[in-house]
Amino acid sequence: MKMLITKVALATSVALATLLAAEAAYAQPPRHPAAPQAYDAQANPVYGFGPRVTVRPSDVLSGDRVIARDPDPFIRDQLLRGYDSGGRTD
Repeated sequence: MKMLITKVALATSVALATLLAAEAAYAQPPRHPAAPQAYDAQANPVYGFGPRVTVRPSDVLSGDRVIARDPDPFIRDQLLRGYDSGGRTD
């Protein structure tokens, strides 16, 4: 009888350890998160939004809209300041 209780306790602890290990594996974040997306405001400047596009490092963002693109960070900053102050970026 003592041997049966020992086997049951061992089997229960192995099952519990397996369950906890599987739960920890599912709790890890995904390795490659989805790339951020924004509306392309340049595609439809009248309404201020267009199709969803993947955000690139050279994009100028205002909220969830891509308002311009330029590789120079100083120019991107100037474009964003002009857009946020109500000025035109054309």
